[in-house]
Amino acid sequence: MKRYETDVRDGVLFLETDDGWIEIGSLDGICELIGGETYVLEYDEQQRSVSWLDTDEEGKLSFDVRETLTKMSYDQEFVANIESVDADTMDGEYSMRASVFADLMTAIWEAKGDL
Repeated sequence: MKRYETDVRDGVLFLETDDGWIEIGSLDGICELIGGETYVLEYDEQQRSVSWLDTDEEGKLSFDVRETLTKMSYDQEFVANIESVDADTMDGEYSMRASVFADLMTAIWEAKGDL
């Protein structure tokens, strides 16, 4: 299964598609939409009992949003969802594409593997 990469050019996040690269939005803006530079997931006692999960004593796992987004790859369904959003439509001060991307990423992270 093909995975699609991200690229950052002059502070703007791009996503690979079958037809080339599409602009998502400024990485600063996407971090703002997500809620900041660091994202925190909370796991209950049962969830953190797995050996591979490295949470703190309170069951929290923190990660750098900027670094994570630049290293992730995506499946075709995710790319198609983002590609279908008009890049010129605005959602407040951000493009609708950046807003949808941020919403999908937080949904994926919050699902904690349940998608």
